[in-house]
Amino acid sequence: MKNMIKNQIDFKKDLYKKQYPNGQLAVFVHDYSGEPIAELSIMQDSVELSPNEFILKDYSENKEIVRELLESNLLLPTNRFILISSHLCPICQIAY
Repeated sequence: MKNMIKNQIDFKKDLYKKQYPNGQLAVFVHDYSGEPIAELSIMQDSVELSPNEFILKDYSENKEIVRELLESNLLLPTNRFILISSHLCPICQIAY
């Protein structure tokens, strides 16, 4: 899986930012062909975030991709968390 991630993603070029309907930052990873392969963020209306912060979905299918992004320092944890269902999700920023 790790090699597949490294082969599929050029992290600096393929992190895409949009906004959810509530104005929160939405973050996606695309592969080399521009196809989306992961949505890294979660929209949560009850959470106040700065414009450059997002709730990171670091579980399930995103586990390996998120680990790579954190190790490469492209995602910066803020040391704040939010409980989504039964998972404690970190609030992060994109480093660039």
